[in-house]
Order: sequence, then C-alpha cells, then structure tokens
Amino acid sequence: MAWWGIDDLRGYMKDAVLPELKYGREALGTLPPSGHKSHRNTLSTRFRKERHLTSIQSLEDAFDNLVNNWIMANVPDASLGLSLRDQDERTGEVLTVPSARKFRISSTLPAPVTEFNRLWAWIDHFPLRTVQRILHILYPQTKDWGFMSETQPHYDDHIFKEFYFTRTECPSTAEIASNSVLVACQPPWVLSTEDMWQFTELQSLPAGNTRLRGKERLWCKLWDLCVRKQCFYFIITSYQQWTFGVFSDGWTNAYISPPFDARSRQPTVMHAILYWLASALDIDDGYSPPSLPEPIEYVMGQFGIPPSDTCGPDTIQESLSSWAGQSDDVSPSARVNVCAPMGMSEAGDDENLSSEPYIKPRDPAETRLMVERWRATLPITLVDRRKGRRTHVQMPCSPHPRPDPDLMSPLSIDLFKDTASTTASSDCTEVGNNKGHWLVSINRR
Repeated sequence: MAWWGIDDLRGYMKDAVLPELKYGREALGTLPPSGHKSHRNTLSTRFRKERHLTSIQSLEDAFDNLVNNWIMANVPDASLGLSLRDQDERTGEVLTVPSARKFRISSTLPAPVTEFNRLWAWIDHFPLRTVQRILHILYPQTKDWGFMSETQPHYDDHIFKEFYFTRTECPSTAEIASNSVLVACQPPWVLSTEDMWQFTELQSLPAGNTRLRGKERLWCKLWDLCVRKQCFYFIITSYQQWTFGVFSDGWTNAYISPPFDARSRQPTVMHAILYWLASALDIDDGYSPPSLPEPIEYVMGQFGIPPSDTCGPDTIQESLSSWAGQSDDVSPSARVNVCAPMGMSEAGDDENLSSEPYIKPRDPAETRLMVERWRATLPITLVDRRKGRRTHVQMPCSPHPRPDPDLMSPLSIDLFKDTASTTASSDCTEVGNNKGHWLVSINRR
C-alpha cells in the first residue's frame, strides 16, 4: 500500500489519465469508422409538449480555464503535515487510476469490453471510484455522498445507463436531489466521437412535434431524467469521450462543455469530474449557470413531470423490412408500440390473432376497396336539418362486405375509376409529422 504526503495530491491528479479501453472482438466489430456517426442511437424518447429546452449554449474553451483555475485554488500543493493512503480501510474507497510511478497505484484492469455491462464496469472502477475518494479527502463533510447505480430497469438500458452522485442515506429528498449529479453512459458503438461532438453543438430542441434525430433524443432523455430526479448537473460519457452540462433553474436553458477525450490533459477527465461534483455541491466557487428570465411555471416546477420509461413509449425496434437508409433515424416502418395491450392486433381484432405482420396490398385499387369495406361497417351520422338532431345508424356487416356506391364519397369513386394513373403509397408517416395520410382525406359527406 502506497503512502504519500497530501501535498502530492495535485501531482497525482496531474498525471492521473484514464487507462486505454480494451475491446473484445465482439465490440471491435461494431465500432463506427473514425469521424463517422454510429446511426444506432435509438433511444425511445419522443416529443413532449412540456419539454421546453430553447437554448443550449457551449462553454467552449472557457471550460478548460474554469477547471484548471479551480484545481489550482482548491487542490493543495503545500504540505499540511498529514499522510494519506490510496485506500480508506474503513470504507474501502480506493484510488484506482494509475499516475506517476512514485505513487504505485495498484489497480487491475477489468475484463475487455465485449458488451455494455463490461463498459459500465470500467467507468465505475476507474474514474468514479477515484474521484469519489479524492473528493472525500479534500472535503470530509461530503463522506455521506457517493455514486449510486440506477437499478430500476428501463426500456433503453441496453444502450443507456446512469449513475447518480448523491447522498447515499436519503437521495430522494428535493434538497439532496438539487445538488446531485447524473452520470449517463452510452457505449462508443452507439455514442461515437462524432455523435458526441454533434450532441454538444446542438443549440436547441425542436419546438414542434417533429421526428427526432439521435442527438435530439439524447438531449430529451437527459432532460426527462434530470427533471424527474430534480438534479441540474449531468455528465455524459462513452468512456472514450466525456462532456459536462447543467440545466438552468427553469429547465429551459442548458450549458455544455466541449467533449473531453479520456486521455486528455490540462485538464484531465479526473479534474473535470471533480470540478463538476464540487460545482453541484456548491462548494468553493464551482460553476453555477447564469440566471436568465424563464417562464415562472418552469422555475416553480409547475409543469408535467415526464413519466418513467420502464416499458418505453412509441419506440424504435429492429425493422423487418429491407430499408437501407443511412440517416441517424431508422426506417419509419421499424417503429412499433411496445406497450400496446396484449391480445389486440393492429386491425383491432382480438379474436383472430396472428404472429404474421399485416401487409398492405400493393395495388391501390385493392387498398381503397379494403378501406371502403371497413367504412361500410362504421355507424353513419344522419342530420335532421330541420331540428338540428344527429342520429347514428349502424350499417349491417356481411361476411364479405362490398362498398355501396351510394355510400361512397365522390372522391372515393373517382379514385376507383382512376387506378391506372396512381401508384402505391406507404401507410407509414414520419413520427410526429402533422401531415396526414392520403386516406384521411376520404371523408363521409
């Protein structure tokens, strides 16, 4: 076990660089080429009207200066006549990130990363354990604070996991939550270096119900989690890349650092994590976001809290189609509702369930015939114009209904007559797109 004077703690942190991540063959084959996006960030987040993130501002190079200045002011370089160990025998906390040879930090490498859970172990073992130990050395009053893993399963936990730096005894109180820090992780085969840069360069979230891109889904996921947990500070990492952010008091503004490489120096990732935890705890002049005018209902928290996503909303699944798009969103045909009630087919028939997916006819005439058959089974509203009354009449349903020309709208009749001049149209529209399908325009007169 190594001993050294407390005056060497700054020297230890100066050379404490995260070990190079070791990949197994399984993971190496999934990494995107250098400088490319992964196109795999299929988080299940979707549009919510209460999610108002109107401004995302980059802290740019000023963040490096903030971290370096804080380290110089708060990590001692003068001997206090005390001795330290790299491990606390009472709590088991230990320094695990290797530094200069004289410190002789004894730390074994976790198993090579072959899947997400092993990457999670690298993040926990190296940066989080070491920074927690250093924070408790510098500020003994924080010893009841530490990193806790989120154990509740959720729909995205195969590509998104989180730690919370919080008070371990009562982490759920509002006072504690506001000083907590969310540490969220995505694997580098999902959050590549290019993905991370584009995530930090985004300036706002879409205001309307539009289809979300990968970087927007990640921001939405963060906003939902931080609002639900009421913690303003967050850290995003793939182990290879790190970025540090904070939301404003009203959740409508965010401030984000440029990405840090795991091997970066002056400052290192260790410096930045320590600075961000101290900022959240409001000790020794850490970073606080500027106060800006924001809607009072958001400052007071009087808006809808995002629900838990344990089963996932309308989300993105592997597509069975032959779509070969290259955008950061998957084919619209791959979107399914995983929380749909069991025993109910897409067509609404709960008696004749089939594992085979429904395939729309390619012939437009057959499609329109199918729609008219369905419409013939719907109740018709008859209006008595003299009395202004509405009455509903249920049309009889035969085993093989045929569209009655008297019940078809003129537009429907025209479409049946002119099938040769039209082409098949997909019944999949983009998620959140307000444009309706062409079939919606066929209304009963």
